[in-house]
Amino acid sequence: MQRFWQRVWYDRPVRTQLLVAVGVINLIAALIAGAVSILNTRTATKVEIGASLDVAQRLVAATVRDLAAQGRLGELRDQLPVQLKHLRHVRIMFIDSMGHFTEVAPQDSRGLTPEESRAPEWYAELVRPRLVDRAVRVVTTDSMNPVIIVGEPADEIAEAWSDFSALVMIWLGLELLILGLLYFVLGRLLKPLANLAHGMANLESGDYATRLPLPKVRELAVITHSFNTLAGALDVAQEENSNLYRQLISVQESERREIANELHDEAGPCLFGITANASSLKRMKGPDQKSTKEIERRAGEILSITERLKQLNRGLIKRLRPGPLGQVKLSDLLEELIASHQRSHPDTDINANIGELAPSYGEQTDLTIYRCIQEGVTNAIRHGHAERIFIDLGEGQGKPEGDIPGRPLLRLSLRDNGEGIPPATPKGFGLTTMNERVRALDGTCEISSSRTRGTRLLIEIPLQAEPETKAKTSELVGGLS
Repeated sequence: MQRFWQRVWYDRPVRTQLLVAVGVINLIAALIAGAVSILNTRTATKVEIGASLDVAQRLVAATVRDLAAQGRLGELRDQLPVQLKHLRHVRIMFIDSMGHFTEVAPQDSRGLTPEESRAPEWYAELVRPRLVDRAVRVVTTDSMNPVIIVGEPADEIAEAWSDFSALVMIWLGLELLILGLLYFVLGRLLKPLANLAHGMANLESGDYATRLPLPKVRELAVITHSFNTLAGALDVAQEENSNLYRQLISVQESERREIANELHDEAGPCLFGITANASSLKRMKGPDQKSTKEIERRAGEILSITERLKQLNRGLIKRLRPGPLGQVKLSDLLEELIASHQRSHPDTDINANIGELAPSYGEQTDLTIYRCIQEGVTNAIRHGHAERIFIDLGEGQGKPEGDIPGRPLLRLSLRDNGEGIPPATPKGFGLTTMNERVRALDGTCEISSSRTRGTRLLIEIPLQAEPETKAKTSELVGGLS
């Protein structure tokens, strides 16, 4: 039952609920007014019929006396309709000597036919009073032939129905007018609440720069002011967090650069020295054949271990510092990164579709794209256990805003067929850092995940590099290549 009411009532907009409530209240009031009107009509009809019966009885008695005095009682059947033609709410019936009834119905003074003056049966049953028939006995020369006078409320009920139906139509018209005006007025009054809900949705999506205009309604103005204050505080906190993340990323990249330089400058020569000495040792001869072979074997093992250390050192340097950014084409760096992941994980099929790119988009943009692909592929393999990874990278256009065309941007899409990210899993440092890298470039980062369809990473970064910078970069790359 609770789910039924939730679906039928509580999930409806506030304006709809208010309109329904007002409509129901007006309907209840109309039903009460209708019941009172029917009771009053019933009482009035009873009084009107009683008065008409009294008048009819006096007229019939007077007509009978006049005709009897003139000796013309035989003309009673012809004279009564003439005398009672303007009388309403009664029926005159004769009973002949055979016991047959002959009705003389006075014509409706309004000139309406019985079909036109007939009210609906349900309404007639509600307002029809209980009436008592009255009779006047007439003495003739033949026999005692009474005249029966019966109350007839049909035309009174029809008149009441005409008034009642007119009032109902007027009420319906006014009700529609009131509900229409309320729909408009409530829309204006509740618009700040709709704006507030929209603003909350913007805050939820991360748009902390949202501000709402203050409405004229005092209570709603207080709520809106509190919302703007909250949004401002969140905006400041977000900016502080973004600055902190940018500093962390800058420090992280600086540390990576220093570690890569130390590995290259310190570990590289040491490994080269070990290789040279092991090679020299391998060429040395011992006092006998057995000692010589043992020296060669040990020297070979040293060379093998040294070679593995050199490969490990080169891999660490590449991960810490992805080549000379700005001097090597971005597409070449990315292809080398993807090929390196493919060599390290031969069981995972990595399909890359890299479109036509500029040689470089600036160090920050190039490094962001490089790190996002690196982090995305690593997460897909390590956490998602993906067997297939699809990478699409290219330039595109953003959504147009009115007559303003969409700005050019760099769009990266990374999809996999892995297990997806569980809903309750918080973002790790890698994903958070990736998001902050993109936000620092005024870009957007969206992650959608499903257990059956894997994970999809969509990154869009506006292209803000100047043409002169691109031209210089192209000349530099062309000269190096």
